[in-house]
Amino acid sequence: MGILGRVGKESSDQPGTTVVASGTKIVGDLQLNDDFHLDGRMSGKVNSSLNVSVGKGGEFDGAIQAKKVVISGCVDGTIDAERLEIVSGGRVIGEIFVTELVIEPGGHFSGTSHIKNTDDAEPRRLSHQTATANGDNPNTSDDSLATQSASEQTAPQLT
Repeated sequence: MGILGRVGKESSDQPGTTVVASGTKIVGDLQLNDDFHLDGRMSGKVNSSLNVSVGKGGEFDGAIQAKKVVISGCVDGTIDAERLEIVSGGRVIGEIFVTELVIEPGGHFSGTSHIKNTDDAEPRRLSHQTATANGDNPNTSDDSLATQSASEQTAPQLT
């Protein structure tokens, strides 16, 4: 008789890894709060709040959304991630939406890439201006003031 687990220690706050072994085929959608590793074949959608990896023998057809995606096998479809790594021997065909893209020598990408903006706000203009008491600004011309946003322009306070 063996002991399968300890009483009272059944749940864990740490994420695990869902693995699809070589020789296994899955058709469908997965919603995960942990890592996902594919060594088999899958068609469908994978949405993970963490990382997705496709091993050397792994084949995926569909859509992947994750924090980080590492491809050693083959993916045909759409990838939406903060970071995508295509390692040597990895192949991605399709459309990608990423903040960071890494393709190692021997990795292949064929398709359309879209680099996601990390900051949706417009870049701020930095200027070095010194307003004088009469409102003249000796460090800028009228043309440069016209290109600044209203929030960056400061009017002198009259007392």
